[in-house]
Amino acid sequence: MKNDHATESEATYAAVDLGSNSFHLVVARREHGELRFIDRIREMVRLAGGLDASGRLDPEVQSRALECLARFGQRLRGIPNINIRAVGTQSLRRMRNSNAFLMIAETALGCPVDIIGGREEARLVYLGVSQGVAGHDEQRLVIDIGGGSTELVIGAGLESLEMESLQVGCVSSTQWYFDDGRISPERFMRAQQAAMAEMQELQARYRRRGWQTAIGSSGTIRAAARICVERGYAEEQLTRAALDRLIDDALQFESIDTLKLSGLSKRRHAVFIGGLAVLKACFEALAIEQLQISPYALREGVLHDLLGRQEHRDPRAKTVRAFMARYGVSTAQAARVRTLATRVLAQLTPPGPRRDMLSELLAWAADLHETGLGISHSHYQRHSGYLIRESDMAGFSQQEQLFLANLVRYHRRELPENFAEELPPRLHEPLRLCLFALRLACILCRTRDDRALPEIFLQREEQAVQLRLDASWVMSHPLTVTDLEQEQRQLRAAGLHLDLALEMAGPTVAPERQLAHD
Repeated sequence: MKNDHATESEATYAAVDLGSNSFHLVVARREHGELRFIDRIREMVRLAGGLDASGRLDPEVQSRALECLARFGQRLRGIPNINIRAVGTQSLRRMRNSNAFLMIAETALGCPVDIIGGREEARLVYLGVSQGVAGHDEQRLVIDIGGGSTELVIGAGLESLEMESLQVGCVSSTQWYFDDGRISPERFMRAQQAAMAEMQELQARYRRRGWQTAIGSSGTIRAAARICVERGYAEEQLTRAALDRLIDDALQFESIDTLKLSGLSKRRHAVFIGGLAVLKACFEALAIEQLQISPYALREGVLHDLLGRQEHRDPRAKTVRAFMARYGVSTAQAARVRTLATRVLAQLTPPGPRRDMLSELLAWAADLHETGLGISHSHYQRHSGYLIRESDMAGFSQQEQLFLANLVRYHRRELPENFAEELPPRLHEPLRLCLFALRLACILCRTRDDRALPEIFLQREEQAVQLRLDASWVMSHPLTVTDLEQEQRQLRAAGLHLDLALEMAGPTVAPERQLAHD
């Protein structure tokens, strides 16, 4: 019987948002099917301000970030890793050699960090904001101005219909147009026009789609609304008239250092003017008259998405199905390879959350490995890898997407020694095991005939894997045996040794028995 502490831990969830301006941690408890937030921590790290033009991170800013993550890590202790998700946004997308930073960051935090793409960030922001909106039928526009990017989403209910992430935020706008701290109407107009230029492509499309309600989230918008309320310019919503009065007030000051507005916190002060210019650009480009303010944002979206993954409401599954339909993938062959590949992996890794996670990714790779056939049969695995790597894939982090891309790219033919170098080191061994499983399944399923599939029995000892096949099957499938012998040479590049025990009549243990260990 579980004790109360164990039960409480298993019902506790956490999300970490490594934003370009601030790092956020939210902790919630699951009660009666709902999330009740029990802790929130926010620290102004200004990660974007520490990146130079080439993406190198200033050592002082890195130290500040890691100290923050160590404090977050202390709060996360005791919460099961399966109930925690940490994501990094625009600054981590820009960071040169982000894998090196992540190795240290993940150690300080105590859990992996997923870097998410711009549109995935937009989807999660919308999901978070939608949790606090009554009614699910009307279309709504959600605007989130972060430190390094601005997300604009139109959706209905919990579904995103249009998603864009612009490469401008409060930190970047302030750095570009107010770099020496001086404020002037001319500089503000240049910052605003630059942000509007970023919105030029989406402007007409978003207006055609339309919305009934516009909602703003995160620091810049919430700060602007709070200041307007304190100055008597607005009540609950941020109106165009109130925003214009706030801008007039801000432009009375000659520098960021002298900018003093009641309601503007010290933490927001240094980047507020750039964020204000981006906010004005949003109002102008999309003809917004008033903006509701949401207390929720990306971290709440990450938390609800985490629950969806655990409760079989995973958007990644929908993305994979759409991919298969778009490129005309054979569902029968995909199912055949998926079944065999996940069976192989189950004999190579012990039960637990790690195997479950890898099995899921491996299954999706099996579903997608033939997408490139829609382009060309010749070297189709290269086309498959490119499509997975370069497409917007809702629900997937950049690391997950690259993991899938490498699996489908290298599921057949050549396997270079550096096949995993772009991924964080923690994913090298999982990729190696999944590649072994997928490549073996594709060889055994090459005839595309369920009746030709053998019973396979695997035993792993460190990096050596013994494959045992029934002697009668071996005698009637000489072509497959030749493929397996060639595969032995290819797998050596991946650091695996395949031992073919082809003359044995079968094992003395049941196929279900766990033979492997890590």
